[in-house]
Amino acid sequence: MDSISLVISSQSVECIEGRIDPEMDSRLNSFRLVNEQRNHGGDACWFFFAKADLTKPEALSRAEQWHASTHHCLWSGMFH
Repeated sequence: MDSISLVISSQSVECIEGRIDPEMDSRLNSFRLVNEQRNHGGDACWFFFAKADLTKPEALSRAEQWHASTHHCLWSGMFH
């Protein structure tokens, strides 16, 4: 199974192959895990890390905007 991390701030969304460990990766000093989900086929697990100043709904909205613009092949969108 693939793991993919989205690092979400108010300015950008970065897609990183693999799961990032916020304890070990200094890029995530001011980020927190706000959501985790598997796509419908179960072949990818997505981790959503948001900057501390974003609420969970704001971060997930930015993730959906990112998906709408990139159409990443392993993500079928947010589950509601």
